[in-house]
Amino acid sequence: MSLKSCLFLCAVLILISCGKDDGPVEKGIESDASYTVTFTMHWNGTDFPTDYPSNAHFSPLIGWSHPTTSTLFKIGTTASAGIEEMAETGGTGTLKTELEAKITAGEGFDFILGSSLGSGTGEITVDVEVNVANSSVTLVSMIAPSPDWYVAALNVNLYDGTHFVDSKTVTAAVYDSGTDSGVTFVSAEADTDPKGLISLFVDAPLGDGTDLSADFATVTFTKK
Repeated sequence: MSLKSCLFLCAVLILISCGKDDGPVEKGIESDASYTVTFTMHWNGTDFPTDYPSNAHFSPLIGWSHPTTSTLFKIGTTASAGIEEMAETGGTGTLKTELEAKITAGEGFDFILGSSLGSGTGEITVDVEVNVANSSVTLVSMIAPSPDWYVAALNVNLYDGTHFVDSKTVTAAVYDSGTDSGVTFVSAEADTDPKGLISLFVDAPLGDGTDLSADFATVTFTKK
């Protein structure tokens, strides 16, 4: 075989090889995922004995999947009308409207509304869809009765850059919406005027001013 023929054959083989492989392809990169979320409440009279109410319960769990940059519910911001309603009365109508508006505007992916809980301990389970652009989840529920306190898992990111995690468990925190100045669970309504800011709540009757008396709730995300 002549040198010219050999060079031609090599060129053909190289072209065929390139046609079979257009370059390195990273396998298994995920663009979306579904999770079952178990929100477990631990509010009991043994761990939180101060003024523990006889009718301890939680409002319907509400939230959405959203970008990691979302600032709704962020500490140091003013509570929206929906957050105020949820934190003070357990109502979800206004917050539902606000979250659905964010989703429509592109700041969010999946709206979540779960059940309430008729006691201080137990589980609320919901499902949630996430994608790469909306890989974080926020879920909240009013601590009832209370002036304006709520338990929340805020901005829990489920994406590691290429994959959605198989499971993740976080400790939920308690927050004060800054809209009512009551100091115990059954305080009379006392609107804060002007409104304060959302803050982490670690004071009595649930904590010592630095930490809560115990873990108030845990939240587990399990990929389907």
